[in-house]
Amino acid sequence: MLRRNFRPKIEHIVHRGRKFLAHLKARKRQAARKETKMQKLLNLAKLAAIKAGDEIMKFYAHKGFDDEILAARSTLSESVCGKNGRDFEVNLKTDSSPVTSADLAANAAIFETLKSSQIQICSEEKILGESARTFWLIDPLDGTKDFISGSGEFCVCIALIEDGRPILGVIYVPVTGEIYSAAKGGQTQKELYKNGAFIPQTLAAKECAPQTIISGKRGKNVTAGKLATALNFDIARLSSAIKYCRIAENLAGAYIRYSPSSIWDNAAGEIIAAGTGAKMIDLATLKAPIYDAASLKNNEFIVIAKDFLAREDEILRAIKELNL
Repeated sequence: MLRRNFRPKIEHIVHRGRKFLAHLKARKRQAARKETKMQKLLNLAKLAAIKAGDEIMKFYAHKGFDDEILAARSTLSESVCGKNGRDFEVNLKTDSSPVTSADLAANAAIFETLKSSQIQICSEEKILGESARTFWLIDPLDGTKDFISGSGEFCVCIALIEDGRPILGVIYVPVTGEIYSAAKGGQTQKELYKNGAFIPQTLAAKECAPQTIISGKRGKNVTAGKLATALNFDIARLSSAIKYCRIAENLAGAYIRYSPSSIWDNAAGEIIAAGTGAKMIDLATLKAPIYDAASLKNNEFIVIAKDFLAREDEILRAIKELNL
């Protein structure tokens, strides 16, 4: 009698257990599909960046590196160095920043490659002009002035934005063949693209990041200098989103930008730095930055390498006390 009374309860528990296991399996399958889709999109972004880099290098006239790391890593052959690339036009946009034939050719290559994803694209050269939940955010040639000068400090930036935040990013440095990539929740990967193949590379150049703050070559450089002095850091100047790659490689402790910037300058770099444990902080909100296709701007910010996150409060306090 007692057993008969318990049987329905046992059967109910077994039934619920089976439903729970079925639910778990379904969630695992869904997560696997999402991961596979993310990897496909990341591979597509890498391919788009490579094609854009190929277009850029058709126009590039190398005139000597300003950056020692780029000089050491360059894959340019001696026959290329010092020779002029294809002639290109330089025009000024409404904000007086330059745009060249290389920018436009790289932009076209990226659009052509990414169109198969059927996701909207917002580019420095073709603004989306409206808010969107999910969109590609690209800078086909970040560092146009350095491309024109022949210094080599330029790159291709591609990010995928979802709900205002980057979920994957790619930065390709054509003069070295280095490509950096990351997806949400994963670790940053570094590869060398050579002879049509992606060759895995060691990411961390140093075990511990040096006490160095990276700043741009233009803009409010005095700001970074004051902060470096207050924190007893050295300072390094570098152009384009390559700065984020240096953070990812543990070659610097922080990167500060104390002037507004365009969203396509930062999205890919942020997730690549984050994939190594770094943190990017909007200095106006003290939160992670938002990437909005309608506003197109980021506030001032600082990126702190993983090794210096223990000093985050000290760094932010120094910025506030210096009234930067």
